[in-house]
Amino acid sequence: MLKLKRYRSLFWPLMVLGVWIILSLMLADRQLVINTSPSVAPGIYLCVDERPTVGRIVDFRIPVRAWPYIEERTGHTGRNWYILKPIAAGPGNRVNTLGRWLYINGCKMARIYTHDEKDRLLPHWRADCVLGPHEYFVYSNRIWNSFDSRYYGPISLSQIAAVRVPLLTW
Repeated sequence: MLKLKRYRSLFWPLMVLGVWIILSLMLADRQLVINTSPSVAPGIYLCVDERPTVGRIVDFRIPVRAWPYIEERTGHTGRNWYILKPIAAGPGNRVNTLGRWLYINGCKMARIYTHDEKDRLLPHWRADCVLGPHEYFVYSNRIWNSFDSRYYGPISLSQIAAVRVPLLTW
């Protein structure tokens, strides 16, 4: 009985270590990601085995068209960075970004800005089109200055790394 009492003090440190190891392994293979951007609620997001659809949150590598702006903004190209955004339009949906406003299926969704909050010129993807069978338009209405498909265009299914669901947000 005395021996068990001695090891009982190790229970919580070992429990914390075990949780840390499991989380580290899950983060290493991107089963879990931590989002700090306000485009979607900051928090921990879990990879789920689902197809991308309108309303789902996906993560994807920053598109090539966005690299010059990202580099000007951060000093890095962002080639290996991922963005977490909700899908606002998918295959068969009409997207129009020709003017100052984003329209999805004829509904006015958001303004398209020419400059960011630090007066840097934003890229602008200009089109009025129906998305193809493997195209998705990502857009966040959580913040006015979300850097999304209004500026770099639709993303393809092959660019999507995962569909995500929030596990814990703050």
